[in-house]
Parts: sequence; C-alpha cells; structure tokens
Amino acid sequence: MQSTESDMTDPGVYAGRFKRKMSAPTVTRHRQCNDGLVEWSQLNRIGFWDFDTLSIARITKGRCLFYIGFQLLIKHDLFEEFSLDVMSVLKFLNLLEQHYEPENPFHNATHAADVAQALHCLLSNLRSIDSFEPKELLASILAALAHDVNHPGVNQNFLIKTASHLMKINGNTSLLEQHHSKVAKSLIKESGIISHLSLTDQDEVLQIVEDLIMATDMAQHQKYVNNMKALMVSGYDSQNPEHRRVVLRLAMKCSDLCNTARPWSTCVQWGKLVLEEFWRQGDEEKKMMFDVTNMFDRDQCVPSKALTGFIDYIAEPLFTLWADFCDTSFTRDICRLIDNNRSHWEEVITLPV
Repeated sequence: MQSTESDMTDPGVYAGRFKRKMSAPTVTRHRQCNDGLVEWSQLNRIGFWDFDTLSIARITKGRCLFYIGFQLLIKHDLFEEFSLDVMSVLKFLNLLEQHYEPENPFHNATHAADVAQALHCLLSNLRSIDSFEPKELLASILAALAHDVNHPGVNQNFLIKTASHLMKINGNTSLLEQHHSKVAKSLIKESGIISHLSLTDQDEVLQIVEDLIMATDMAQHQKYVNNMKALMVSGYDSQNPEHRRVVLRLAMKCSDLCNTARPWSTCVQWGKLVLEEFWRQGDEEKKMMFDVTNMFDRDQCVPSKALTGFIDYIAEPLFTLWADFCDTSFTRDICRLIDNNRSHWEEVITLPV
C-alpha cells in the first residue's frame, strides 16, 4: 500500500483510510506535535537503510516509535490482513512509548523504532519474504518495537550485583530479556491489538514475540549464530516454520545492532549514545565502590578500541553471516558500511561533540 507525502503528517489520515474514527483529543494532540514540522517526507524513506531515526525523533519531539510503528504495519498490509482496529493500534503504540525510559541515552523508544525499521529493511530484502506468514511478520514488528521496553539503562551484571528485584523475579539468566518480553506481552494484551484474533493465533503471535525478544540477549549470541550456520549447512527450507524462525531470530539480532552498520554520520551519533549510557552505569558503580570495567569508565574508556572491538568480534561477523545467507547488493553494501565505520572509529581519539 502506497502512502502520499500528505498522509505522513497525521495518524488521523491513516485512521480515515481504514474507516475508523480517532477521538478528537488524539487527533488534536498529534496535530499540535506537527506544528512547524516540514520534513515528514522522510518517512517515505522508511524502506531505505540510510533512514535516520534520530532525525525522525527530533521531528516528532521524541515520538518516532509511534509514527514508525504505524507506518510499518501499513507497509506490510497488516491492518487489512488482520482487520486491526486503529484505536487499539494507537493504544498499543502509546502504551509502548510510555513504558520506555526517555532518560536512557541509548535503550529508549528511539532505539526501538530504529531496530524495527532495520528489521523491515532486512526482511523486505529477502527473496523468500513471501514465505513468511502474516502472523510472523506482525509478531516480528511488534517484537522489534518492544524488544527493550522498560529497560532500566543498566546491564544484567549491574542488576545482579545490586540484587535488583528483576533478578529476584527472573533469575540471573536473560533477566532483562525476560522482563522486556513480559512487559511487551502485557501491553499487547492491555491494548487489545490482537484480542479479536482466535486464541490460537493470539498465542502464536505472543510466542513469536517472546522468542524474538529473547534472541536479543547478547549472552546467548553465539548460540543463535551457530543455529544459523547449521541451518545454512543443512539447507534452508522456506516452508519449514522452524527454519523461518531461525532466520527471524538472526534478522532481529542484526537489527538490534543496526547502529554499527548505518552511514557514518548516523553511526557516530549512536556510538556516542551507547557509550554515554555505559558511562552512566560506570558512574553509579563507582559510587557503590564496585569494580568498573574500562568500557564503562568514562575516564578510562578509549572509544576507538571499545567500538572497533565490538565491530570486529560481534557486528561484522554477524552481518557477514546474514549477507552469506541473503547475498544481495544490499547486504554487501551494509558490510561495506561496517568496514567504513570501523575505519572511522579507529581515527577517533575523543568523541565529537
């Protein structure tokens, strides 16, 4: 379904297209948000890898998850496929935004929107995208948008060291991902976005959402990489649901790290944000007299070493694996962007302002 530039200015236009009515306060609120904003045509580039979510966040005054999430559901014809109620979708996106912590430099709603947009690009580039069931695409978008919901801005080790209530509830294995998954599923149910589907379909969507969010746990990174490698050796069957799930997990992992593979002007901004979040955790650890690793110590961390190391050991091999599976000019361009970004990071002595 194609959208005109004028359609991008107000979710109320979307509502009209699906013969739903938005309440007056909702329309008014978002029209106020748009006052003086003239760059909405950028959302037309949502299928391009150089899409700048940080710019959209500035344009929408921090509401990029709302607009990007809505647009992605339209792009994949999911409103029509599932007869989604527009008001339930808006409720879900609003709830989701409210449950992200805006004070987190990196793990916030903007990062979530960026991951969802990247997932859209990666899946749309697959020659076998038509083999994915609509339920899988719906669940994938919901999972991407919600994969870090209610993130506390610190990592699992910090939560364990401080005996966080999240550790007491979820244990010390994938405790953040368990938390994100539980909150995501709760918000999906509360919003009613899929409540009109059969119970079987609801359960399947929620199970996929949980599965894909759990795949973002970096402590389990190698397991998912090895599963994908094994699948490529044995042969991918697009009609096999478990094979498709392995691919979706890897696509989610790549999307979660998409900031390392964006054009340098965007990549460097994300790099600054992730390091600032690490350093804030390190500041808290110092106050508590904990040992602080170099990457989390703003006085000791060398950005060039920290970020080139992450590219060398995690991001570059991961995107290369995806490119080996989906060998197109698009995926190879992404790999070249990562190489280019690595070269830039090597030259960084202090982070640019």
